[in-house]
Amino acid sequence: SVSMKSMYQIDKLNQNNFTIWKYRIEMVLKARKLWKYVEAEAGDDKAEIEKEQEALAQIALSVSDNVVGHIRGTKTAKAAWEKICSVFEQKGLATQIFLRRKLINLKFVDSEPMQNHINKIRELADQLDSIGDTVKDKELAIIVLCSLPERYDSLILSLEARSPSDLTFDFVAGRLLAEEERQKEQSINSNNNDNINPVAMFSSAGKDRNGKSVCHYCKKPGHFERNCWDKHGRSGRGKGNGEEVNSM
Repeated sequence: SVSMKSMYQIDKLNQNNFTIWKYRIEMVLKARKLWKYVEAEAGDDKAEIEKEQEALAQIALSVSDNVVGHIRGTKTAKAAWEKICSVFEQKGLATQIFLRRKLINLKFVDSEPMQNHINKIRELADQLDSIGDTVKDKELAIIVLCSLPERYDSLILSLEARSPSDLTFDFVAGRLLAEEERQKEQSINSNNNDNINPVAMFSSAGKDRNGKSVCHYCKKPGHFERNCWDKHGRSGRGKGNGEEVNSM
């Protein structure tokens, strides 16, 4: 069916997405019950050979034009898989140092979502794992905290009070996403407060619901406290409301 075909469509393998592609194509082959032909070549049975060719076709159709040349001469799914892995899983010391340095030096950029930053760190960790240099979960949690700007220092301090067993990468990632939302909301509220007109705030102070000025001393409308007869007597009678408005 169309829905089943779309489920097997993944981003094609290129020079930059091997780790995530490897995981997804493995899931596709397992869903189609073809993964066993990657682990071992089929025998002489005709039906098995046809299934093996289906697995080979699935792999070949899931790589980009720049990659297909590496597997053009392979005849089985197992051979194609091993060829791709040999090309993209470079297990040399130079590759390990390059990925480790990239992971440690990665810094959060304010203009990008926190989820993108977390995904980058996870992707680099997966690449290291694929070449046999696994990053421990707690170490990865510390790396992501070290990559943050100073405005996340309060969150880091709050994490110090928690048990060391809580400092997993997934737990820290969840706290970072929640903190990002909190800071966004705080920024919106701050901008709204800054946009309030101070003149409007002053003019609205000391008025009743009808907009008339209210004396803070006797609580009666129509005059200010400096002209209040109850407080100063009737000596201020000559000052009318018009003068009060002009003085404002």
